Amino acid sequence: MFKIFDCHCDTLTKAMWSKQNIYKNNLHIDIEKLNVFEKAIQIFAIWLDRPYLDNAYNNTLKAIDFFNFQIKEYKDYISKDINSKIGAVLSIEGGEAVEGSIEKLINLYEKGIRLMTLTWNYKNQIGCGALSGFEEGLSSFGLDVISKMNELNMVIDVSHLNIKGFWDVYNKSNKPFIATHSNSYTLCNHPRNLNDDQLKAISESNSMVGVNLYPVFVDGDKANLDNIIRHFDYIMNIIGDKKIGIGCDFDGISVCPENINDVTKLDILYNRINEVWGKELANNIFYNNMFNFFKDKI
Repeated sequence: MFKIFDCHCDTLTKAMWSKQNIYKNNLHIDIEKLNVFEKAIQIFAIWLDRPYLDNAYNNTLKAIDFFNFQIKEYKDYISKDINSKIGAVLSIEGGEAVEGSIEKLINLYEKGIRLMTLTWNYKNQIGCGALSGFEEGLSSFGLDVISKMNELNMVIDVSHLNIKGFWDVYNKSNKPFIATHSNSYTLCNHPRNLNDDQLKAISESNSMVGVNLYPVFVDGDKANLDNIIRHFDYIMNIIGDKKIGIGCDFDGISVCPENINDVTKLDILYNRINEVWGKELANNIFYNNMFNFFKDKI
């Protein structure tokens, strides 16, 4: 089997709210499923649905506690050390978690958060999501967040961010950033995807893209291997083959691609990429590119 480095899943909070564990569950990802790979690094996002946003910081702390308990409970199988067979990295999806406070941002970093998706789809104290505030960029607090994240070496994630906010990140950040789970807008014109100018900016800033498997962002309707490969091909033609990886969005998507209904089925995609571009590029897309980007940040 091959190695994987997946930039985004919503498994952690989904397991927490449904009172499951991350060793074995009925979700797209668990430790048993990740164990089929030669090596796996999974970024687990803390995403809070709207009912939990009124107390976002404390609910994020609860999710961090749940993560730490799971890592301790299953320490023989999973570790925060990315050099272990299964490495787990903690991220936040939605800057509501910091509640307008740089101090809380710092505290979350100290508690192990290494990446933050600035917004989900809607407006928060940092900026506006892809489905809101089309004329607004980052707030003054949002710009302060960028500076502090740079200082902390905390990775900025622009997936879900609106276009104006994206350009504010590009202009403000003095470090590369990432779109952990986004595709090409040219191929699928959903506002969650990245247009060609954004992709060029990602390339110029040595930033990264993780390709999302959610059918709505792949073809607007369905996702089969051919449609997914088109996104890899198109994005690589703009940003090159060293700045791309996978951000599958497992357990955050309501519909999976054809024949890829959990993480164990990623061999289908890996094998197709291997057929089209060869093993070296398949290994780079699935593991090496993201490992090289993150290794000094997590």
